[in-house]
Amino acid sequence: MSPLTRHRFFFLAFPCGWRELRPSWRELQPERRCQREVFGGQRYASGVRRLALASFMFAACNGGGSGMTVFSTSITTAPPESTASTSGETAGSTTTSSASGEDSTAGVSTASSTSSSSTSSGGIRDVGMVPDGGDGPPPGCKGKVDLLFTISSAKTMEGQQAKLKASFPGFVATLENEFADFDYHILSTNTFGSWVLPWCEGCGDVCAQTPEYPCTATLEPCDSVQGAGVTFPRGDNATNQRCDLTSGRRYIDTGQSSDLEHAFTCVASLGTNGADQVAEATVKAVADAINAPGGCNEGFLRPDALLVVVAIQDTGDQFSDGTAKDWRDALIDAKGGEADAVVLLVISTDVDDPAGLCGYDPPGVEHKLRTWTELMQPNARFGSICAGSYTDYFEAVAKMIKSQCEVFVPQ
Repeated sequence: MSPLTRHRFFFLAFPCGWRELRPSWRELQPERRCQREVFGGQRYASGVRRLALASFMFAACNGGGSGMTVFSTSITTAPPESTASTSGETAGSTTTSSASGEDSTAGVSTASSTSSSSTSSGGIRDVGMVPDGGDGPPPGCKGKVDLLFTISSAKTMEGQQAKLKASFPGFVATLENEFADFDYHILSTNTFGSWVLPWCEGCGDVCAQTPEYPCTATLEPCDSVQGAGVTFPRGDNATNQRCDLTSGRRYIDTGQSSDLEHAFTCVASLGTNGADQVAEATVKAVADAINAPGGCNEGFLRPDALLVVVAIQDTGDQFSDGTAKDWRDALIDAKGGEADAVVLLVISTDVDDPAGLCGYDPPGVEHKLRTWTELMQPNARFGSICAGSYTDYFEAVAKMIKSQCEVFVPQ
């Protein structure tokens, strides 16, 4: 059997180890090499067309002249007693040989070839390491959630505020079960912008029209800023006292865990002597200036926390500045342009829906709060303010928070 015939036999039997078992390609007579170009410049023997066909079929190891590089992505199983090749050829390969112990190419090759940037004339260019597909799954929010409640304090909102406060304990319990390391900030937004009631201004001990109003209260500048966190609700059906927040800021944090329900009830009892511009108040609450050092909401928004907005109003909010798109953009901008970092729950009237709980009574104008919710899909939920309980809405949003937290990428 001629050397060429023997070489052909062993290539078909051992596609990745033939060079060590039989004379290497460069040991064959020079006249037996051909000038045909295969695989972008790799030259094979013109008299051995079956070798080229086998190379196409197996996508296996490629032989070459002196200095030729070899590249392969095949993976087989190597016997433990195999040793690494000492051949003059270099390898940039993830191949593991299944040949006998005599096969010097056995074992998993993880070498990063020093010849990756050089190729011989007619050789295959070394493409280097194959990308590994990234750095793994997103880090997630790790239980960090910034909860922003924007609650209308219009005169019709007493019952709706009561249903919100009744739903809150179950909502927090669900999140605590979902996140072993639940780390929250909770801020209730000032929707009105003015603390003093015009009919009680200058009162002494008691305001005749609103007896609960604290005439002698000591105020802070942020008490009268729309979008600022509320710490002193006032007026009819309000707390009418300064809420005791352990954070020392205008929001609740995890240091309040021992009396969280009491603290939330305090900041969420906004009363019914305010306004219903929940969207405008939300936009102002997440603005850069109010969250910057020295701002009323300093420290509330965290770059590594998911932002969850709960807006409650019994009308479509026709009086907030801007469009529903503006409101959507403000939330996304607050999280560095990451829409997946925001979850929105809107509880409002559904009179525009023939199947709504409030009764079908088309207002003839855009329901901007519903549009806002639609623009925030799929990370948003709309609920009817006429529902007997808001518990189901908060349970749905809790699941949404869990899902979004898993794909959250911190800024």
